Amino acid sequence: MAEPPGRNVVRVIARSLVIGFCLIPLCNCLKAETVTLHLRNGDRVTGEMLSMDSRYVTVTNSLLGRIVVPVEQVDKMEKQAKPEAKPAAPTAPPPAASAATTNHPAVPTAAAPQAASPAQPAPAPKPGPTNAAAATKPATPAPVVAQPKPKPPKRWNLDAQIGLDLQYNQHDRQLYYGRAKWTYGKDRFRSTVDYIANYGETDGVLTANDMNGSVKLELDLTKKFYMFDAAGAGYNEIRKIDFSYDDSFGLGYKILNKSDFLTKGGSLVFNADLGGNYQQQFFSDGTDRDYFSLRLGEMTVWKINAKLSFDQKTEYYPRFTGFGDYRVRFEANLRYLLMPNLTLNLTSIDLYDTQPAPGVSQNDLLLRASLGIKF
Repeated sequence: MAEPPGRNVVRVIARSLVIGFCLIPLCNCLKAETVTLHLRNGDRVTGEMLSMDSRYVTVTNSLLGRIVVPVEQVDKMEKQAKPEAKPAAPTAPPPAASAATTNHPAVPTAAAPQAASPAQPAPAPKPGPTNAAAATKPATPAPVVAQPKPKPPKRWNLDAQIGLDLQYNQHDRQLYYGRAKWTYGKDRFRSTVDYIANYGETDGVLTANDMNGSVKLELDLTKKFYMFDAAGAGYNEIRKIDFSYDDSFGLGYKILNKSDFLTKGGSLVFNADLGGNYQQQFFSDGTDRDYFSLRLGEMTVWKINAKLSFDQKTEYYPRFTGFGDYRVRFEANLRYLLMPNLTLNLTSIDLYDTQPAPGVSQNDLLLRASLGIKF
């Protein structure tokens, strides 16, 4: 006996209600997980995760809204239990199913295949991932978390040194000296300004009175090669030089630049240069001389550790006037950091000239200790 068509319609509606009730907990399962982000600066951010890729983690918070955190700032990510994880709603489908069986107790078993066709909409949860994917699309905007701006590199440095040597016994001696070294560097350009002054007397006799200043400019042409120009001027009353100036120019080569040399945090830099030089000197007897010469130079800077450093440079000028005519300048500095911005310096400066003023020694050696202040 055929069933009334109205009874099939009721059966289809009842089964659709059962499927709808079953989709409710399934949609809840598709919600984002609640996580706590432990940041490297000690802060914590809690919210529902929206997305995570190789650069950013995006979560949403009921108080702060959407928060985008760079991955490198996250130290640890901890999943939190969902407060809605207690399923109480799934108890709704059984009454619907029992109602269907109560209203239609005489449904024959042959009708079961007909009810299977309405059950096909079960794949309906597929839109869920689409909605989740749509939720991840807003993750592309720029991060909301403000990044702290890094401190700009320090381009200016000033090192001022002062020292004195006093002696009062059989001989009275007073020697005062000072030095100021200013450096500037930006991108491929560097400049160094160096000023040195000495004055001293022994038993009332003048033993030191000289001053000299120099400026050196460098411009990197490649990672290894650079061009330079160095000019200097000054006087030395003890060596009978009323005024002297010179200018050098040429090319330099960065031979070595090694970090973590011998000790962690140490470094070693070694450069060499080649060029030409012109010098003119005016002596106290009214005569003057000028020279053209080659310039061969080298510079070594060795940072031994966080407190101790050593640097030295040598400049050799063979003159065109003769094979045995030349001058040499050698300088070495050993520095120890006593406290921030305060150093103890041991300095050696040796000047050698094969053609000094009449009655003046060819060699002039200076050894001294001083305190330095860095700015």
